[in-house]
This record gives sequence, C-alpha cells and structure tokens, in this order.
Amino acid sequence: MKEQVSKEMAVLKAISIALVKERNVQRLLNEVIEILDREMGMLRGTIALLEGDELKIEASAHMLNAEERALGRYHIGEGITGLVAKTGKSQVVMDVRKDRRFLNRTKSRGKNDALSFICVPLLHLGQTIGTLSVDRKIDKDHKSLESDLALLEVVANITADAAAIYRDECAERQA
Repeated sequence: MKEQVSKEMAVLKAISIALVKERNVQRLLNEVIEILDREMGMLRGTIALLEGDELKIEASAHMLNAEERALGRYHIGEGITGLVAKTGKSQVVMDVRKDRRFLNRTKSRGKNDALSFICVPLLHLGQTIGTLSVDRKIDKDHKSLESDLALLEVVANITADAAAIYRDECAERQA
C-alpha cells in the first residue's frame, strides 16, 4: 500500500537528491531555494553567505538582478538577516510591514505586501557562515510558520557544508 508523503518529506527528499547529484555548488544552492519555492510556496528565498563581516546574497529563487543583489548586503547585526548571522539563532517576522528591523534592502517587496519573513542561520563547524531566508504570505493562525521554521532549519543544516565549500571557493578566486 502506498502511503501519502508529507510535503515537507517530499521537499527533504528532493533536496537530498540534489545534494547527491549536483556537483556545482552554486547551482545546488539555487536548486535548494527553487525546491522550497516550487514545492512549499516559499517566496523570494535567498541564501546569503558571510564575506568578512558582511552577508552577500549568493542564491535566490527568482534570480535577483545585479542591482537587487548589490543592494542585498547586510553587516553582521544589521536587520533581521544580520541579526541571525550575529546570534546564530533563527528569527520569524510575523508581518514585515510592522517590524522596523526588516530592511527590505533588495526593494523586491512592495510597501504594502502582507508577508511574513523567516531567516535561519547556516552553521558549519559551530560557526555561522550565512543565512537562509524566505517570505511567506501572512498566515492568520501562524501555525504554518512554525512548521516552515522547523523545515528551514533542517534544510539549512543539510546544505551548510555545500554552502561552506562555495564560500571558500569564492574566497580563493578573489585572493
């Protein structure tokens, strides 16, 4: 008898397959974000990696243009993304319109967009190396945000090694 697989398990399966098959780390990180977008309806997912004391967007679901990427930089402690990088602790913003810490640096959201924002740390060898973040349409009872947060924390954990490899490759190219 075939059992129904939850959406979350299907996402984890798809991401684990991508981790095994994809050798180009930049494509892998983009694929992870695309899976979250396609399968879970998570909007504007991004992976930002630390470069010195600044986070820089390296992967996004709807490929940001050069201007949006350039705007999407955060110093440690700055905004929600920078706070997550500083503390190594996940953050959930119930409504981005009502939280002054949310900076909307990329300008990819409208002023009146009713969105929640989830940002989790990418941890490698006990150190924060970046963040994984997504937008969600506001859910009145916030129950889906709790399960989304748990899923994103698992996804961040299983993709952190690949993200660290990519970050180190980028640093080597710049040296």
